[in-house]
Amino acid sequence: MYFDPRVYAALISLQPAIPYDGIKPSGSCVYVSTPRPYENKSVSWDCEAGYYCLGPSYSSKFLCTDGFYCPENTQPVYCCAGYYCENPKTIKLCPEGYFCPIGTVNPLSCHYMASCPPGSTSANKYLIGVLATAIMLLILILFQIKKKVDEEKNKKYKRLLIEPRFENSEKTLDRVSKTFDIEFEDLGLVLPSGIEIMKGVSGSLVHGRTCAIMGPSGSGKTTLVSLLTGKIRRTDGKIKVKKFNENGIEVIGTSRQLDYYRKLIGFVPQEDIMLREPTIREILVHSALMRLPTEMPREEKKQKVIDVIKFLELSHVMDTVIGDEESRGISGGQRKRTNIGMELVAEPSILFLDGPTSGLDSATALEVCKLLKKVVKHQGITVAAVIHSPSENAFKMFDDLMLLGKGGRVVYFGPRDEAMNYFNDLGFVLPEDESEPDFIMEIASGRVKPKDDDLCLEDLYDLWLKFQYQKKNRASSVDSYSVSNEGIIINVESSLKPGRVRFWTPIYQTIHEFYHYVIDVGSEFSYFLKGLIFWTKDPVRQTPNVFFSFILLFKRACLQIYRNKTRFLFDLLLHFGCGALVSLATNGLDYIGRAPNQLCSIAPYVELSSCLNARDDLQTIGVLAALGVTFCGINAGTTTFGYEKVVYWRDTSSGMKTGPYFLAKSIADIPRMLIAGLMFSLAFILFYSYRARFGEIYVIILLTYIASWELGYFLSAIFSKEKFGLVGTGFALAFGMVLSGATPILDTVKENNSLKWIYWMFDISASRWSVEALYLKELDPRKWIEIHTESLKFTYSFDHYPKALYNIIFIALAWSCLAFLAMKLCNRDKQR
Repeated sequence: MYFDPRVYAALISLQPAIPYDGIKPSGSCVYVSTPRPYENKSVSWDCEAGYYCLGPSYSSKFLCTDGFYCPENTQPVYCCAGYYCENPKTIKLCPEGYFCPIGTVNPLSCHYMASCPPGSTSANKYLIGVLATAIMLLILILFQIKKKVDEEKNKKYKRLLIEPRFENSEKTLDRVSKTFDIEFEDLGLVLPSGIEIMKGVSGSLVHGRTCAIMGPSGSGKTTLVSLLTGKIRRTDGKIKVKKFNENGIEVIGTSRQLDYYRKLIGFVPQEDIMLREPTIREILVHSALMRLPTEMPREEKKQKVIDVIKFLELSHVMDTVIGDEESRGISGGQRKRTNIGMELVAEPSILFLDGPTSGLDSATALEVCKLLKKVVKHQGITVAAVIHSPSENAFKMFDDLMLLGKGGRVVYFGPRDEAMNYFNDLGFVLPEDESEPDFIMEIASGRVKPKDDDLCLEDLYDLWLKFQYQKKNRASSVDSYSVSNEGIIINVESSLKPGRVRFWTPIYQTIHEFYHYVIDVGSEFSYFLKGLIFWTKDPVRQTPNVFFSFILLFKRACLQIYRNKTRFLFDLLLHFGCGALVSLATNGLDYIGRAPNQLCSIAPYVELSSCLNARDDLQTIGVLAALGVTFCGINAGTTTFGYEKVVYWRDTSSGMKTGPYFLAKSIADIPRMLIAGLMFSLAFILFYSYRARFGEIYVIILLTYIASWELGYFLSAIFSKEKFGLVGTGFALAFGMVLSGATPILDTVKENNSLKWIYWMFDISASRWSVEALYLKELDPRKWIEIHTESLKFTYSFDHYPKALYNIIFIALAWSCLAFLAMKLCNRDKQR
């Protein structure tokens, strides 16, 4: 017997549910009542409680399942929110300390950080904010304890400074045991494009003397230093190194390339490349412990730092942080002296400086030049500095002058005080109102002419070559000389023909650079294996091995992270805020089981789909959480390495190994990951009525954080810091949403011929597995009958939960390995 829908609607009525415990019924909790015999209607149902019947003439009755409320003579309705139905026959008000969303079978505990009055539909978890505040207060206390420990350590070093033996002693440094002279002949460099930027540069750098390298912009001053230090591979010329013992006697039979003595070479870059969080003393101590020989006692190394601090006149600010544009620290001149001190504490035998006076006022620049003069006087080392527009007094602090012209050609090289005599002989007269260094720079730029002659800049190059050859009594023609490149003779006149350079040189240079890149990587790897297996010692200087390097680098990494409490707490607030926003977006999302099939059989066709399918928002909740975690993790991970790449390049060029550095920074980040995951998890459950255990949610979010953090490492190794924001957002959207398995869903990708070839990309997405893991843990506690009797959607299975966690861990390890390789293999020219 079937009714016209309008007749059926007139027969049924909404009746308030009567709680089994006798509490007054709520007007919001009602059920559908069918006509009963005592109502004297044309038809009536006679269906006992716990069952439902489809019509008055139906002889069969159907059992109500968990999650529904079925009093006698009714259609099944979902158990009301704020109530729970232990069985379909009864309904009870949700007790205090519990909450009951729609379809509740057993009341859900409010846990320990929530308030739930009787009849609660969700947990009021605002006390989580109190817990988050308590965590931050605890962190503040730990920061204060660390500050006290640092102050005690600072007092120990200050006591060393005021000891009588240092108080009135002269500020000196000990002479180094090994010194070197560097002779270079006909150095040249041709770019892959065929452009020649340096040609025929010859000269020598002598220990115990300072050499100023000067010239106009584009003359190749920095390029010359890079060629000498091996940072750039020369295309022509040769470099010879002479080694002297502590008595100044040349050691015969020690002919080596300059890069062989890399650990004895100090290089001070033009920019003050150093970490900004440590103090001057901490930076210098770290440099000394990392670069001084292992046979030197630790106390002696620390004493070396104290000596350098006194020598650099930095005693009064040695416990001041370096600082940056945001946080005030030491002055520009003090930072420049610290930059030099980082090399001096390593006792280099050769010291190159690129623009040590750049950006300084004339008085501070003069102080730096006097400092270099004192270093050479006391230590007897070889010093060469690229100087830009020095003052008269600063210029006089140098013993020798290398003057380059545009195109990387030599205009003059020799004693600084003989430079004007040479140019006077060429007809250049120094005006009375102009300083000597400024006038020399104008000559090299071609802006002044001789008094009685009309020389151009090209003539100055040829005149210098002629002067050199006359000085050496060589009769060979300047226009047809040959240069040697490690035993290979190249005729300059023939090798630089325009047609050949323009076509073949770029191709040759590209192949040549790739060949040397492979050789460089292979030789470093073989050297690492050799040292690891045979424990061979470095013949030049044995510095701390990978284990001790790791300890030193780990201490420095912890100092970086935990020095600035404001920044640390602000990061935690950002993670908490992102979690709270995600939680707010999930408010109202839930899983509500589908209606019974028998009931759906008489439903209108337009409502059939919603009747037969459960309301499943759990995957959406997982995607929102994964997207938030991925975004936060990537952005946090890029800050670990991305903002100190130049520091990493400087450290590796002085001998630091990438392995211990990467491992130390990664392990130092673990507390950040743990706390970030905790803050996000606490905020995530703020508005979301979760069913899984909090520990399970935390584990899933934490593992996703770690995988995203490692992805941030990889991106920071590949891209420049200016692109981190855009690239990080793009990867977060790609892995956190598109490859999460929700849009498009995995079923569609697997079955669609045009998409199934990219299915592997979902497998390498940590978000895809974290969404599944959270979905399974949230679905399992629910009591709807279809959950454990039918196959799950989205290709998910309850058996996949361990697999999902393992896959997230493997993906994190894979990103970590890729990040390490990217750091090691990218920008190798800057790591020399």
